[in-house]
Amino acid sequence: MALPSILKIGKNSQSMLSMKQNTIVTAAVVIMSATLIAKMLGLFKLTLLANLFGLSRQLDIFYAADSIPQIFFNILVIGTFNTALIPIIGGMIAKNDKKELWSIFNSFLNIFALILLTVGVLGIIFSSEVAHFFISLSSTYRASQIPNLQPQDVQELSSMMKILFISPIILGISFMFSALLQVYKRFLVTQIAVILYNIGFIIGIIFFTPFLGIYGLAWGIVLGSIFHLLVQFPVAKYLGFSYKHVISNWKDKYMREIFTLSLPRIIGVSISQVAYFVESFIAFALVPGSLTAFNWATSLYLFPVAIVGWSFAQASFPTLTEEAHLNGYFAFRKTLSKTIQQTLFIIVPLFIIFLVLRLPIVRLILGPGSNSQFGWNDTVLTAWILLFLSLSIVGQALLAILIRAFYSLKDTKTPVIVESIMFVFNILLALYLVRVFGNFPVISPTVGNLLNIGNYIHFTSHFTWKAVGGLGLASGIAVTLNVIILIFIMNKRIKGFSFEDFYSPLLKKIIEGISMALVMYFIYKILDFLLNTTKTVNIIFLFLITTYVGVTVYLVVAFLLNDAELDLISKSIFSIRDLVYRKGKVKTVSTVPDSISPEEQEP
Repeated sequence: MALPSILKIGKNSQSMLSMKQNTIVTAAVVIMSATLIAKMLGLFKLTLLANLFGLSRQLDIFYAADSIPQIFFNILVIGTFNTALIPIIGGMIAKNDKKELWSIFNSFLNIFALILLTVGVLGIIFSSEVAHFFISLSSTYRASQIPNLQPQDVQELSSMMKILFISPIILGISFMFSALLQVYKRFLVTQIAVILYNIGFIIGIIFFTPFLGIYGLAWGIVLGSIFHLLVQFPVAKYLGFSYKHVISNWKDKYMREIFTLSLPRIIGVSISQVAYFVESFIAFALVPGSLTAFNWATSLYLFPVAIVGWSFAQASFPTLTEEAHLNGYFAFRKTLSKTIQQTLFIIVPLFIIFLVLRLPIVRLILGPGSNSQFGWNDTVLTAWILLFLSLSIVGQALLAILIRAFYSLKDTKTPVIVESIMFVFNILLALYLVRVFGNFPVISPTVGNLLNIGNYIHFTSHFTWKAVGGLGLASGIAVTLNVIILIFIMNKRIKGFSFEDFYSPLLKKIIEGISMALVMYFIYKILDFLLNTTKTVNIIFLFLITTYVGVTVYLVVAFLLNDAELDLISKSIFSIRDLVYRKGKVKTVSTVPDSISPEEQEP
């Protein structure tokens, strides 16, 4: 290939990565498309793990080792960027204060990198003590029939944790650039970073594990973190980033605002991570493979949440932030209502599909392959957990949007307070429901188990494999309550959602979802009776036919109800077309509109 052709490809690639997505629908389509690829790679990763290890105690140890670094990462990174850094940077861009922007960004980058490095080094040094603490907690909850870990297992947990503490350092710095790129509405490259992160993990599974065993998974995560950083840095440079060895005065108004806004969210995230830690050690204490099954079921149910809920949340966040800076509720309320309705229109059918077809989904993704270590019992256990986690799909999607809506108003306290209460409730409910579900016999009607009042009163110390389902149900109940409370508070904050924009479309989505669920369940039961579902080709046929009929019913009912969100489909198709066929130079567009009509402002 000639050198000019290579240079042209490189220039076009840079132009594509640095392209700006100006509308919420366009940005959401870009994020959804890239997230779909990332999640497909994530499912492929789960397939590889299931085929190689199955629901094994060895993978339980890996997930237990990964949970501790993940907790620190989520507290430091998630608690800072979405809450404070993005709104502050967004405000600077809105005011065209780029000199101050790069000064604050460099200062925070230096401070944050130092914090990450300190936490990472301490984690590596004290990994043995942390591992023993985790195991001791798990042992206090372990039932009499569950075998204890062997000394070599404890050593493996500690050693793996040392490797995994490297990843948050690299990934945390990379997320700094993700925050910057999101504010500049360069969503595509941030999603490509996630894709490359998954590719790094897959490389670890395929190429590292044959030589390093289970440790290859840990090194794969480190490699993915490096990929995540390397792809974003050039676009940040393109936008004007230049690294400086500076740290702003702690009294600087922007630095004070970042830390002031971050603190409540860090507290809230810390509480949520305590809940995650409790869930991990509870699952680790149950039947071997329970923690792995819980993590895999979580990955499956988060598939539609990430593609739809998180995509719309990320895409709408800069726009909501801009409208909040205009000190008016009219445009903000319209955007929030529309974003929620668009999200619901797509997430509701996905929720129904996962709820009704959970068993075929688990079997198709985790169980293919004649030599797979993931057997039928593993399929049933994972699908059992997915049944209850699926109840969180709609709630998690809406929660991502609502939290960012509060952040746009620079209100970090309200979501934190509500989340904190709900996470404490989630922990207590999980501890209770695991005991309840532990009473369920392995072979009996599920509905009968759930409706038997005696199971909710009397406990035994013997846990069946169904016990881990209690974690999923507790999560579903807590998330649903969280969303209801936040919607109620937001409704008061923005002087009320209108019936026309919010409640009427919401009722339509409920009717469409119920119609789809009833038809899909009926078709699924008929095909399951007629087909030999031990064969993969029959499972695929069952899944496709049931899904096709269900989605068709959903769209027909939406058409009959005159659901305005049907227009979203055509807009998405045109957005993808424009993205694929767009040629020429990328035009830089201001983050804030040049003019705002009086109707879009409200005193």
